Amino acid sequence: MGKEQIIVQLNPDVPPTGSDLGVVNAARRSFGKRSEWVYSGVDTNGPHEKALKAKDKRLLEFLARGMTADDFDAFVETVSLRNMDAYGYAGQGNNEKELKELLWQWRNTPTHDTPFNHGFFSFEVKAPIFVRAQLVKHEYLIMSEFSRRYITDDLEFYEPDVWRGAAKNKKQGSSGVVYLDSFNDMGRPYGGYFGEGTLTMNHISYMEDVIHHYNILLKAGVAPEQARMVLPQSLMTAWTWSGTLGAFANMCKLRIHPEAQYESRLVAERVYEELKKQFPVSAPLLVKGVY
Repeated sequence: MGKEQIIVQLNPDVPPTGSDLGVVNAARRSFGKRSEWVYSGVDTNGPHEKALKAKDKRLLEFLARGMTADDFDAFVETVSLRNMDAYGYAGQGNNEKELKELLWQWRNTPTHDTPFNHGFFSFEVKAPIFVRAQLVKHEYLIMSEFSRRYITDDLEFYEPDVWRGAAKNKKQGSSGVVYLDSFNDMGRPYGGYFGEGTLTMNHISYMEDVIHHYNILLKAGVAPEQARMVLPQSLMTAWTWSGTLGAFANMCKLRIHPEAQYESRLVAERVYEELKKQFPVSAPLLVKGVY
């Protein structure tokens, strides 16, 4: 269970659109110019693999970074110099204010996102409600979700492979696996680490109680839109998720981060794999950055 319960796949009704060359030509549109693919060679079966020209790759880097390669190198050199003391050692010294101003300048260097938003993706996702609640926060991505106002059967709950410990010195996040030798709130021993043994059986029993209570409400005539209140955040849900390359890349950049919640990372990593298939140059520049 756990990881295998989370599903991310391309929407079979809406195939991905766009290409790295399409991003390049969207940017060149301002100057009334176009570029073309270059090919590794031609034989009787037609052209070999297509690729971007070197200048077009540099253009994509500029669009994603907001600076040319030369400007970026000069910026890095300036920051390095400002962070050196009179003896050539790293330190703040009298340059602290100037260094902060430079870093603020970098943070506010505008990128050129528009050309990346002509490519389009649509996914079908299945994940727990608590994951959807995180991912719905990302802008410019459209969700059409399975609704418990209309569908009352086929209940499925997310069961983590292990129960992770709370991260130290942080208000959110997790770390490692929890081990307990104490007792649960029912007075029964946990038995082992969270994820197997007595605790898992108690967790399953709790889910069965939730389903039973939910069905009692429905049988009593309570409206599904109200009865669903008793269902926990571990309930699995499904949605169609659509948006541009730029919007999905921004989501991936934030949710692939090591400190993002594990289950949300699973979704983001699978989305990112599809982005790279369609945009092998643009997607890594937007998600991993340009150095």
